[in-house]
Amino acid sequence: MTETAATPSLLPADYYLHNFEQMLASVTTRYLDIFPAEQQLALQRYQSLPDSSKMLLVRLLSRKGEWFRLDKLQYQEIGDINAAMQPLLQSELLQQALPPLEIWFTSVTLPELKTLFDDIGVPWFKRDLSKQQLWELLRTMPPSQAELSLWQQRQGLCWLQLHCQPLLELLLLLYFGNRYQDLSQFVLSDLGLQRFECYPLVREGRAYHSSSELQTVLSLATLADRWEQLTQQKLPINLAEWLAQVPSPQDNPIVERRRQKLLLKLAREAERQQQLVLAISLYPQCQDWTASERLCRCLIKLKHPQALSAVTALGQHAQNEAQQQTVIRIYKQLTKHFAVQVPLLPYSAPFDMLKPFKPAELRLELPQTSNLRVEFVTRDYYSAQGFDAWYSENSVLCGLFGLAFWDIIFAPVVGVFDNPYQSAPRDMYQPGFSSQRRTLIARRMAQLASGDRSMLHQHFINKQGLVNDWVNWQIFTEPLFKRCMASFPSAFLLAVFQRILRDPAHYRSGHPDLLLFDADGAPHFVEVKGPGDKLADHQIYWLRFLADFYPAKVCYVTWQH
Repeated sequence: MTETAATPSLLPADYYLHNFEQMLASVTTRYLDIFPAEQQLALQRYQSLPDSSKMLLVRLLSRKGEWFRLDKLQYQEIGDINAAMQPLLQSELLQQALPPLEIWFTSVTLPELKTLFDDIGVPWFKRDLSKQQLWELLRTMPPSQAELSLWQQRQGLCWLQLHCQPLLELLLLLYFGNRYQDLSQFVLSDLGLQRFECYPLVREGRAYHSSSELQTVLSLATLADRWEQLTQQKLPINLAEWLAQVPSPQDNPIVERRRQKLLLKLAREAERQQQLVLAISLYPQCQDWTASERLCRCLIKLKHPQALSAVTALGQHAQNEAQQQTVIRIYKQLTKHFAVQVPLLPYSAPFDMLKPFKPAELRLELPQTSNLRVEFVTRDYYSAQGFDAWYSENSVLCGLFGLAFWDIIFAPVVGVFDNPYQSAPRDMYQPGFSSQRRTLIARRMAQLASGDRSMLHQHFINKQGLVNDWVNWQIFTEPLFKRCMASFPSAFLLAVFQRILRDPAHYRSGHPDLLLFDADGAPHFVEVKGPGDKLADHQIYWLRFLADFYPAKVCYVTWQH
C-alpha cells in the first residue's frame, strides 16, 4: 500500500520544511563554529539542494528508520519524487542500496515474496506458508545480494538509504537539549496546541563551547543508545570495555552530568555483578544522592571502615523525607553488619522522621460507577455532603508554586534555555536551581511574607494557557484558583513553597487527590484509596505536612455489593 503523508489542514503544505529550517537557523547561529567537519559538509550539501529535494529529505528524516521503498513514497506537495530524489543522490545525502534482509523482508508483501520463490529455490509444497513462516525459511536459506538485486530489478523496486541521520541527531541535541523532543514539537506549537513562555536564546547561553565538548557529548549520546539497546535485549555487559570508553571528567557541567549519568549505570551494573570494589570506586565520581546511597550499601556489605562516615554524610545531604527514611534504614543495616551499636543519626536531621504519624482515616462504602475512577466517585460523594469538592491531586499546590515563581522559573539565567519550547529551565530539578536564583527567590518569599500575593493573580491572568511544568491549566481553573486564594493564608503558601524549593523534583508529586472546602470555606485534603490500594511513603509525608495546617486524611473506599 502506498503511504501518503497527511499534512495538517491548518498548516501550509511545506510547514515541515519551514520548521526544519527554523531549527537549523537557531542551531547554526549558536553552534556552527564547533560543528564536526562531517556535519558541516552535510549541512553545505543540504543548503545547495532545491526546495523539493529539501522537502523530501526532511520528510524521510522525520520517519522511522533509514531505509525506504521509493514506490511507497508519495507526497502531494513535493510532486515528482524521482525528480526530487536525484539531487539527494548526487549530494550523497541519500543512496540507492539494498537493506539488510530483515528490513527488506518487513517491507515486502506476501504476493511480492511469492515471485521470488523460483529464484531462491523454495519447494512448491512450502509456497502456501504464512509470511512469518516464510521468514523462518528465509533465515535458514537467505537469498544472496545478487538474487535480491535481480528480483528487485524485475519488480522495478528502488530502495533509498539515508546518509545524514547524524546531522539530524546533532541538530535535535543542540536545539532541544534532550532525547525526547523531536520535530513534532513544532507542529504542536504551529497548530496552537501548545504555547510557550518567551525567554532570550543567545549565543552566550549555549550549552557547549568547543568542538571537543560537542564531540564528547555526541560520544556519550552514542554510548547511551548502545546501553539502552543492550539492557533492553538483556545482553551481557563487559564493564572493562565500557569503562575504557568513558571520557575523563569534564569542566562543562552539562557534559559532566551526562558523563556521570553513564558512570552511575556502570556502577550499578558492577554492583549487580558483585564487583563491589569496582562499584565503590565509581560511585564517588557521581554527584548524585542515589550514587551516595548505593556507595553506603556497598561499603556496609564489605564491612568497610569508611561505612559510618559515608552514611553520616548521606544523611547530611538528604533533601526530603524519603531520603531521610532511607538513611535511617541504612543505619539499621550498619548496626547489623558491624555487630556493634552505632550512634543513630549523629547529625542535625532536617526532618522529624522519628515522630510517629498515622494519618486520620475514613472508610466509605460507595456504589461503583463503571466509567468513573474511585477519586471522582469519592469527590461526588463529598459534593453530595455539602462540600465544594475538587479533584486536584498535584495540580493545586504545584500550580500555586508555578504561579508564585513564574517569572523566576523563566528568568534569563545563562545556559538553561536551549529552544523556544521548554516548559521549565534546564536546571529546574537540579540542586543549582535555587542557588542560581537565590536573590530572586529570597525577594519573592519576603514579598509573600508581607502579604503581597499580587504576582499570583497577575500570572494567572497574563500567563493563561502557556506551558509550565508546574501549572495544569485544565485542572487548576479560575474557580478553583479563586477558592484557594480566598482560603489559603500567606503563611501556608510560604510553608508549601519552602518545602517544594527544598527538592522540586521530589515534592511535585504525592499530593492528596481531593481538595474540599466546607460550608465555612475551610480547606480539607483527602487522599483516596480504592480497594487493595495502599498509601505510598511520599503520600504519608505530604499528609503529615498538611495536617499541621488543615484536616488531612486518607479515605479508604470499598464498593457496595
